[in-house]
Amino acid sequence: MKKGEISRLLQRYLDAREEGKVPYFDADEFSDLLDSFEESDDYELFGDVLASGLKLHPDSIDLKIRQCRFYVYNEDYDSALALIDSIAETNNQDLDLLRLECYCMLDQYDKVIEYTEELIAKDCRYLETVFEYTAPLLSDMEMSKEAMDYINRGIVLFPDNLVLKDELAYNMELEGNIDGAIAIYNKLIDKNPYSNDYWFSLGRLYSMKSEFDKAIEAFDFALTCDDSDPELKMLKAYCLYMNENYEKALEVYNEISFDSEVSERIKPLMAECHIKLEDFEGAYAILKDILGKKQIFNEPAAYINFIRCCTETDREREASKTLMQAVKLFPNNVRILSLLALTYVENGEDKLALETTERLFDILDKESDYLPEDYESLFHAGQYLYMKGDIETALKYYKKVMDVNPDMPYMHLHMAMAYLAKGDMRKFSEHFSQTTPKELIEYLENSGIDFNDVEQQLIGKHIPPEDLTKEFLNNKDNNN
Repeated sequence: MKKGEISRLLQRYLDAREEGKVPYFDADEFSDLLDSFEESDDYELFGDVLASGLKLHPDSIDLKIRQCRFYVYNEDYDSALALIDSIAETNNQDLDLLRLECYCMLDQYDKVIEYTEELIAKDCRYLETVFEYTAPLLSDMEMSKEAMDYINRGIVLFPDNLVLKDELAYNMELEGNIDGAIAIYNKLIDKNPYSNDYWFSLGRLYSMKSEFDKAIEAFDFALTCDDSDPELKMLKAYCLYMNENYEKALEVYNEISFDSEVSERIKPLMAECHIKLEDFEGAYAILKDILGKKQIFNEPAAYINFIRCCTETDREREASKTLMQAVKLFPNNVRILSLLALTYVENGEDKLALETTERLFDILDKESDYLPEDYESLFHAGQYLYMKGDIETALKYYKKVMDVNPDMPYMHLHMAMAYLAKGDMRKFSEHFSQTTPKELIEYLENSGIDFNDVEQQLIGKHIPPEDLTKEFLNNKDNNN
């Protein structure tokens, strides 16, 4: 039925209801009106119209099925099942799918299998659709074990079914079998190389494995199939960023329409790219715009990056003001408190620096969910304090890093250097002995120290640690 006819039908219904009457429509007209509600996802009048239809046409199977759907929509699965049983119509695809959906929602997998096996025994003509419809429901209910069992049962019967294989890959991903999911999507792509969804999923899985080159290639294929998805472009740009191709990442971000709902989400990511390119003015402009809007989703990272941009562009007063705003907004953020403590150290406000450090450590002792950047900020704060000559406080930071992240690279080396600076050779040796030659070589290389054949010497003979560390400490270019 055309939209104009539906509008006239609806108006007749509304006019009659306003007069306290129930207009007479035939069952098909009620169905058409209900169809229009479902298509527009508008259920405000659905129940009233359905009730009126059933009152006038109580034997209409179509309207009864719609009542079942309405029960399911309202999560009244027991009433839906009772009505399905009362209809008692066999070989009805809609009723069978609704029944299985109710069993899934009620966590009754045994009944799902029992009823599916009945349909198999009856040689049901829409059996393949039954598996395609039910498997995703089990996945959505987080019944992963049951979903895998049901999918595999379906694949035995329908080995070429692409929907079930897609669902199998999805459940493999949920179980952590990323390689298995990738293998399936590669096979699905062989069957349908023009599927945007398959290429997108393959790229996403490669990105989860940090195989960014392969992910980008997959996203490029996905974009040739459909270049309208901003989420796809965002993920491609992320992979380019992780591949340190910041210019190209910015190009992709700029391809995303700024009228789209994701536009505000990509601005902080664009700022990150500008920062990596050391274009602090560009990042500053973006971040200032973001923070000026006071969006509720602004995260600490936006403030931290903005503070850095202010510092790099000689806007010290703005950096200080923003830091204080950030402390108020995120009073328990490790990175922001680290910045605050360092600011007090730089300004010679030792008492405030000590209070902030104690507050920071107290938060770390109480919390358990830390992000990698939290460790890094704490570590960099320790480095800064070390370079300023505040060895005792630097050691406190290093120790806290080791408490929350004992596997952080080079920590034993930094601890060793700090103890060496204090003249505590026992503690120096204790930490230095836990450093591998490979770590030491990389550490010294990063420090800018010029040494020849040191790797061969370390491997071939013992060198007193004091000799190496003295060279490190005497190198004025060392910034580690």
